[in-house]
Amino acid sequence: MSDGIYDDVIRTESEGMKTDRMEMIVEIYESAECVRDHDFRTETNTHQPLQRTGSDCVKIRSSRAAAVCLVLLCVLLLTAVIVLCVTFTLERRQLISKNENLTNERDQLLTNITNLSQEREGLKIKNKNLTNEGDQLLNKNTALTNERDELTKQRDQFNQERNELWKMLNEMGNVKL
Repeated sequence: MSDGIYDDVIRTESEGMKTDRMEMIVEIYESAECVRDHDFRTETNTHQPLQRTGSDCVKIRSSRAAAVCLVLLCVLLLTAVIVLCVTFTLERRQLISKNENLTNERDQLLTNITNLSQEREGLKIKNKNLTNEGDQLLNKNTALTNERDELTKQRDQFNQERNELWKMLNEMGNVKL
């Protein structure tokens, strides 16, 4: 029986050692994660003992998650700013191109207006000259009409005098010369 008592004691001790070993392994891994996640550059000369609760690891993991989220948000914001800058730049270039086209079109229209104004002035001058020539022709026509009327009167007078002379001649024709 004595062998059975010792067997139980040895078995109990070995099982206890296995449990202690399991707890030590878990503690070692938890401590290693805390050390791995710890930033030694910001550490001060005061050494704090590692806590076995694992809350430091949770804090480090949550702060790491927050940092990752912050970095992702920054990347997203930077991407949005770049897209907006590119979009605004393209729209600005299109507006500049449209503005240049409209400026060229305006310059062409101003040139056309200037040419048409000069042509209109030339036509006004020609119209004035033609009106003056027409007035001169009307004056000449009036003068010619007056002259014609004068000549017609003179002709009528000469015809009347001739007729009178013929009458006198006819009356004298009865008289022999």
